[in-house]
Amino acid sequence: MGYLSPIGSSFASVKRMADLPMTLASLCLLLSACGGDSPPTSSTSASTPPITSYTIGGTITGLATSESMTLLDNGGDTLTLAANGAFTFATPVAPNQAYAVTINTSPMWQNCVITNDNGVATAKVTQVKVTCAAASAQVSTLAGQPRTAGSTNGSGTGVLFDFPSGVAVDASGNVYVADSFSNEIRQITSGVVSTLAGSPGPGAALDGTGSSASFYDPTGVAVDVSGNVYVADHGNNEIRIVTPLGVVSTLAGSTTGGAADGTGALARFAGPSAVAVDVSGNVYVADHGNNEIRIVTPAGVVSTLARSFNGPEGVAVDASGNVYVADSGNNEIRKITPTGVVSTLAGSTTSGSADGTGSGASFDYPAGVAVDASGNVYVADYGNNEIRKITPLGVVTTLAGSTTPGDVDGTGSAAAFDGPYGVAVDASGNVYVAEYDGQEIREITPGP
Repeated sequence: MGYLSPIGSSFASVKRMADLPMTLASLCLLLSACGGDSPPTSSTSASTPPITSYTIGGTITGLATSESMTLLDNGGDTLTLAANGAFTFATPVAPNQAYAVTINTSPMWQNCVITNDNGVATAKVTQVKVTCAAASAQVSTLAGQPRTAGSTNGSGTGVLFDFPSGVAVDASGNVYVADSFSNEIRQITSGVVSTLAGSPGPGAALDGTGSSASFYDPTGVAVDVSGNVYVADHGNNEIRIVTPLGVVSTLAGSTTGGAADGTGALARFAGPSAVAVDVSGNVYVADHGNNEIRIVTPAGVVSTLARSFNGPEGVAVDASGNVYVADSGNNEIRKITPTGVVSTLAGSTTSGSADGTGSGASFDYPAGVAVDASGNVYVADYGNNEIRKITPLGVVTTLAGSTTPGDVDGTGSAAAFDGPYGVAVDASGNVYVAEYDGQEIREITPGP
């Protein structure tokens, strides 16, 4: 046999294949023999887009019902949390960029801490943890001398009050006191006490400025957004206004008591004991002698919101127009909707000092009420010498004090009050107490 070159062999193979029917299989064989590529597969792998950002988040536990708080990431991107569980900031961060989560605003009467709060984002962040717990109630004395009556201005224990019964606080932290037996409206600014209007000794409803004006047993005060102070002038059966400069005028009522709706001096009250004012300047009055809650418009037009109370001593109004009443003779805290529907938020007609929910809780002559931005109601429980707190769902707890009267600064039940009568709360959750029998103004602040 002669020598057959590889090329000749290939051509021979091609020739032989040419004699075959041209099928797909034979074509593939031909291509293979000629060094051709295999046909492409039916699928190809897609490319993965690059990661451009990572979200920042975590979980929150222990946040009280009806409370909320806000967080910041890297000093911005505000996130409001109103319930426990997972959270994620709206704005992600770029890979390998820093994140730092901080508390912007805390819930009232809770202390919250953050762990795993900062780092560098190399993946989605889910490990930030916010843990909240109830804050303790730290009681201190703002001004006054225990159980010593008088009418002396100044600061600390050098101040004398004469049975203070009503208290209010403005947006700047100034505290106003209805000093009943001295017949004055006192003001506390940075711990310094002065007289805004009135003078010692009961007087007829004399309008004027500062000490030239007179009151007769003023028992309740409230302050509006402009710093005007409204006074329940109990003995004169009138509602008075005091401007920030101490100018006193009469909004409604007259020294002749009664039960008549009307405008200005044509309206009649019977020993109004407390006032509250809403954002529109409407004044709500606990009309003690008439067992009614009345409304006075900025123009002095008086109408009756609700009846059938038993000697109401305190009144407060929230941002939605709901009115809260210390129905003292019934030992209950009542709620009135803007349409005038009355219900019982907490307490029963049987006096007591039990914490609990709704009618399962008890009070002993609650005298003053205040409401915070979250809808929690604070009660000056006069007969129990305690300050109580009620959630919007009617859950009652004791914030500070015990049933034993006294004059002790301290925490929670270790503190002691002597006849707390008026109560107010500021935007930060600090609570102010007019201590009627103790002759002091006390302050309750959230503590660790």
